[in-house]
Amino acid sequence: MYNHILRSFILLLFFSFFHGVLGQERQPRTDLPFEISEKKRLSERDFKNKKEGGYFTGLPLINSDPNVGVGYGARVIYFYNGEKKSPMFEYTPYRVRVFAQYFNTTKNAPYHQLSIDAPYIFDTKWRLRGDLVYERNPNSLFFGIGSDTLQPLSYLERNNPNGQIRRNAPFSDYEDNLNYRRPGDAGQGEAPIVSDHRYNRYDIENPNFSASGEYSFFGGTLRTVTGVRLSKQIIRTYDGKYNDAQLGPADGVLGLLGVDRTFGTPQGETKLTRDDKDGKIKGLNGGYTNTVRAGIVFDTRDFEPDPNRGVFLEYTHERSAKAIGSTYDFNKNLVSGRIFLSPVQWFTSKPPEILEKFVLAARGTMIQTNGDAPFYEYRNMWGTETNQSGLGGRTTIRGYKQDRFVGQTMAFANFEIRWKFAETEFWGQHFDFQLVPFYDVGRVWDRTEDANLKNYKHSRGIGLRIPWNQATVIYFDHAISNEDRQTFINFNHIF
Repeated sequence: MYNHILRSFILLLFFSFFHGVLGQERQPRTDLPFEISEKKRLSERDFKNKKEGGYFTGLPLINSDPNVGVGYGARVIYFYNGEKKSPMFEYTPYRVRVFAQYFNTTKNAPYHQLSIDAPYIFDTKWRLRGDLVYERNPNSLFFGIGSDTLQPLSYLERNNPNGQIRRNAPFSDYEDNLNYRRPGDAGQGEAPIVSDHRYNRYDIENPNFSASGEYSFFGGTLRTVTGVRLSKQIIRTYDGKYNDAQLGPADGVLGLLGVDRTFGTPQGETKLTRDDKDGKIKGLNGGYTNTVRAGIVFDTRDFEPDPNRGVFLEYTHERSAKAIGSTYDFNKNLVSGRIFLSPVQWFTSKPPEILEKFVLAARGTMIQTNGDAPFYEYRNMWGTETNQSGLGGRTTIRGYKQDRFVGQTMAFANFEIRWKFAETEFWGQHFDFQLVPFYDVGRVWDRTEDANLKNYKHSRGIGLRIPWNQATVIYFDHAISNEDRQTFINFNHIF
């Protein structure tokens, strides 16, 4: 099956290039400050709908993620597009985008951000990006590092050491049974009675700053990227912390009778602490991560926030070293490709309105981490435009919990059909509505040389995307896997 998917992806890439070369009918502009490829030019429809000048988009942030809860906050975005008569208007998603964000969740996972992005700044070939972020997630998940994380979830019924093992468990059943009280293990420093309510969880706090500069070649289709990241990681575990737990095998007759009561109970040894004791991981005490970054990008997309056609290929390298203030020495290599096709336009330059935007989108990514990396860095995947965290969660394999699978080498792919079925104007604002069925696949390995096309994890789902004035995309995704089902509400396409 995977060979078939790979062949299909290569075939789509070929047709995308063929269509990009032959499908452009408009004459190129002659008043550009430097050459920009016609592949980067907006479609007639996007050009018509793009707003002139500068404008603010004020967003009340209402967000949902099963792992961190319901999010709330506000984001104020300023876009400056310039005038339609400007030669750059047709070749850029915007001239400048600045936003400030306050955000928290019902599970106290704040993510505050100040961001700037300026393509072709001052009519030069440079693009500048910068982000200042404070984030904290007290519900971060840790299932280990490597191919062992691919094993299906299993648990002891009612957390009873002498109970029956349930294998291939849904995530909800797995966590429910960890919440029963059990006898503690004095040899591991546990209290007489504990629960495993937060066995797979830890708290990470991470203030960070990143900046990059990109320089364009060959009409903007090729870019080189250099940048830096400065960050600090503060790790807190839940060993010994109290939480409410249900009566279980440690409670004698009451536990056996299944009385539905909870008591404040200390947490037993967590997975993170256990792997640290066993020498499987580093980084339990946190530290500083300062990196230098470099990358190269080939990009023929017509409109970055919501592409209709084109390809995006990138390679990035990130290096952390004690010489620049990092606690650990390691490096990362990432390769990624995206493809966007509008197959209806192969047959007609003026498709019927119901098929005016019908896009096949696919992405594949592979990353390796080498050296003395702390456990929390294995999950981080730096791309020149987007960052992902582990496999699972809203940006990789959506049917599994965030960071469900993490390893020295990771690979994943996403396939989407984006069909615009309606549009409207409201108070001078333009809204599209897209139906998006999707399919995700991925896995991890202990070594890069072990990589193959076998035993991948899969998820599937359906989404609704609402591009607002084209550059702001609101999305709703519902995903299902053999282990879980999740619903996400957030902003921007995941690729």
